[in-house]
Amino acid sequence: MKKVLIFTLVIVGIVSIGVWYRYGRSENIMEKIYVAAEGDGAINIIDSATRQVIRTVDLSVGHEGGIVKFHPHNVVVAPDGKSVWITANAGKHEGHSQGLVNSAYAHGANESGVEPDEVIVLDPWSRDEIINRIETDIGAQLAHVAVSADGSYAYVTAQKRGVVYKIDAKSKKIISEVSFAIGSEPHGLRISSDGARAFIAVLKGKALGILDLSKNTMTMTSVSLRGAAVQVGITPDGKYAVASLYDTKELAVYDTQSGAVSYIALPASSKGPIQMYSTPDSKFFYLADQGYYFSQPTSEWVYKIDIENRTVIKEIKAGQAPHGVVVSKDGKFAYITNLLSNDVSVIDAVADTEVARVPVGKEPNGISIWNRDIGGTP
Repeated sequence: MKKVLIFTLVIVGIVSIGVWYRYGRSENIMEKIYVAAEGDGAINIIDSATRQVIRTVDLSVGHEGGIVKFHPHNVVVAPDGKSVWITANAGKHEGHSQGLVNSAYAHGANESGVEPDEVIVLDPWSRDEIINRIETDIGAQLAHVAVSADGSYAYVTAQKRGVVYKIDAKSKKIISEVSFAIGSEPHGLRISSDGARAFIAVLKGKALGILDLSKNTMTMTSVSLRGAAVQVGITPDGKYAVASLYDTKELAVYDTQSGAVSYIALPASSKGPIQMYSTPDSKFFYLADQGYYFSQPTSEWVYKIDIENRTVIKEIKAGQAPHGVVVSKDGKFAYITNLLSNDVSVIDAVADTEVARVPVGKEPNGISIWNRDIGGTP
C-alpha cells in the first residue's frame, strides 16, 4: 500500500512540475512586455520588473534551402491574456549564396515577399512558443491586429490590400473580410472596451473607419478627418476614440456618443505623431511623435495629452523616432518603442520623465503588455 502511495505521489509530482513548466510559472514573471522588432524579424520580450529582455522569438521560416524572415509590425496581447497576436510581413528569400534581400514592412518601404504575410500567435503561458501561423495574402502589408473582448475573434488590417480580415480565434482561420475604397490604406486598429465597435485609422483615405462588430455581418461607416490617420486610441470608459494625424500634426478626437469630431493641435516642433495609448483612468493619452516617415525630420518627443481639456500638458523626451506606446495596467509606467535608437523608453507616469531605456533590437515598432493576473491561468 505504501509503495502504491509513494508511486502515486511521484507521478503527481512529475505531472505538477510539467504543468508548472508548461505555463511558465517557474519563471515567476508577473508582467511581460512584447516588442515587435520589425527590422530583426523577431519579437523581443521584456520582464518589466528587471527591465531586461528575457526572450527573443525568431519569426523566420525555412524556405528552399534558405530562410524567409517575417517582419512584425504590430503585437497585441489578447484581453484574456491567453494568447499574443502578431502581424508579420514576409520578406524575400534569404539564401547563403544570395545574401540579404529587401524585406516587406507595413509602412511599405520595401518590396513584398515571396510568401503570404502572416498573423502569428504565441502562447504567453508556454515560454512564448509559436502556436499558429495564419496565412493571408502575398503583399497584403499587414498593419495592426486587435482581439475582441471575449477572445472569439481577431481583426487585422491589410494596408496594401485595403481590407480588414476577421479571424476565428478558435479555428485560427479567416472567416470574412471588409473592403475599403481602393488606395485608402487602412492601418491602425483598436476595439472599444464594450466590444461593439472597431475603430480604424484610414491613412490615405483621411478618415476614421467605424466597424460594427455587434452582428455577424460587419458593417462599416466612415468619419472624414482633415489629415492622414495613422493609429487610433480608445479611452477605457469608451467616451472617446482618437486618431493621430501625421501630416497636420494633430490628434483628432471623436466623441463616441455625439459623433462630434474636435482636434488637438500638437506643439509646433511636432514632426509627425504615430501611436498613442490611454491611461487606465481615461484622463490622459501618451502620444509618440515620431517623424522620420514620408521624408519628415526625426523627433524624440512623447506628448502627454489631457483629453477632456484638449491640451498637451507635458513634453517628454524619449529616444530617436518614438513609435509604439502602451501604458501599464496600474497606470504607473508608459513604454515607448524608439524606431531608430532600437530601444524602449520607460516613462514614469507620475513624474512624466524617462527613467530607463531597454535595448530591444532593430526598428522596434508595436508593443503590448501581458499580466499574469489578466485572465487567471489558461
